[in-house]
Amino acid sequence: MIARPRHIVFLLSGLGAGGAEKVINLIARHRADAGDTVSVLALNGHPVQSFFPYADPIRVRTCENEAGKTSLLGRLQWLRRTLADLRPDLVVSFLTKVNVLTLLASLNKPWPVIVSERNNPQAQPAHPLWPYLTRATLPRAQAIVMQTEAAKATLLPRAAEGAHVIGNPCTLTRARAPVGDAASRFVAVGRLADQKGFDTLIDAFAYVHQTRPDATLTIYGEGPLRDDLQSQITGLNLNAVVHLPGLSTSPGDWIDQGDSFVLSSRYEGFPNVLAEAMAAGMAAISTRCDWGPPELIADGENGLLVPTDDPQALGSAMLRVLQERALRERLATSAKASAATRFTLSSILDQWDQVIDSTLASRTRRARQAA
Repeated sequence: MIARPRHIVFLLSGLGAGGAEKVINLIARHRADAGDTVSVLALNGHPVQSFFPYADPIRVRTCENEAGKTSLLGRLQWLRRTLADLRPDLVVSFLTKVNVLTLLASLNKPWPVIVSERNNPQAQPAHPLWPYLTRATLPRAQAIVMQTEAAKATLLPRAAEGAHVIGNPCTLTRARAPVGDAASRFVAVGRLADQKGFDTLIDAFAYVHQTRPDATLTIYGEGPLRDDLQSQITGLNLNAVVHLPGLSTSPGDWIDQGDSFVLSSRYEGFPNVLAEAMAAGMAAISTRCDWGPPELIADGENGLLVPTDDPQALGSAMLRVLQERALRERLATSAKASAATRFTLSSILDQWDQVIDSTLASRTRRARQAA
């Protein structure tokens, strides 16, 4: 049950095609539809360029648009100034560095802050300052949302007391056509960065190509390793069968471009694309990376899990899916059934409503006690 309308500000790094951007878009639109005043603040990008569209009455503002490409201190000052101008009832922040800046910008301010970790800060490279600042500021959050139980278990006891586990929703609604006998198209999705392990995936596909030259691999996404990955593809003589088309034209369009899905990540927070592929009824293969895949996939039941950074193990799993139709169909059917029961949009939004409304209620009680 959503409480009386309030002003909620959502904060994130940018407005691109990532999982955090998608989830904030869904929650923001949900709360606006329920009558809340909703603002979205991003540090990077421009409001009109959001991959996930926002409609009135949600207002989108960005630091880059209003203050230019400023320093870290400049971003903090913009954030503190903008929040003071908006005077929200609640702030909801996503991602490690944004969480730290949001909590610093909210020091000695009346609004409560909910922070959500969307990646694996233990694995992602960062200056030593950020782990220190995270430990120092995180206890100041009124609530913490993690995406998996494994992620929650890494929190210090003082921070874990206010932590909740909420996965990400699957929003795919269209049906996929039956795959049939061929099932020779693999698809992967993610930022072209080291985290996603696409170099390992390309090596694995070279192994697959030796046995199944008819198979193809399409990797959707953009990022700093595009040139390196393209050089790797060329060096392995895979230009005819491995493609890097960039971002999909609209959210979820990649679903129709593959028969089976591969996640090759070295680490994750919660792999949205894996959950979406499973919900769409795709046979899925994933690395057993921290965090997420082991909580989504029961190996051999609704997908296949392989070690990280092991091209031969990944390639062997891909060949199994190609060559064993009964396995492929069983994995796809089980994946769709498990995703349908665990990650429905209504269930995830209900969980977010509970955290948001309880945080707002706590603020109201504290204000009355102070009076």
